[in-house]
Amino acid sequence: MGTRKKSEERRVRQELVDELRRLAKWKNNDVVKLAFLNGEDAEGVDGLDLSGVVELRRNVNGTFEAKFVDKVRVLAMLREVLDEENGGALEDFLDGLYRSGDGEGT
Repeated sequence: MGTRKKSEERRVRQELVDELRRLAKWKNNDVVKLAFLNGEDAEGVDGLDLSGVVELRRNVNGTFEAKFVDKVRVLAMLREVLDEENGGALEDFLDGLYRSGDGEGT
């Protein structure tokens, strides 16, 4: 029973790490698309990735406001989780964020 519990904890931890990584890499392109959708294109909303959105608001005057996840906090949480597991995984992940081809890095 102890190994089953440890296995479940590892699975849950890995899911958390995967989600934090996804949020750290998330881009707000789909939010911009959402801002410009009109009523006729409403079914297109289901295909948008809004996982990094904390709050959306369309005001009466037509303006659109969006609040996003704080990526610095996400990275801090990821660091905390990965530091508990092993030190190398964090560096590998951070190196992967800034590889050439992303417009930054070497």
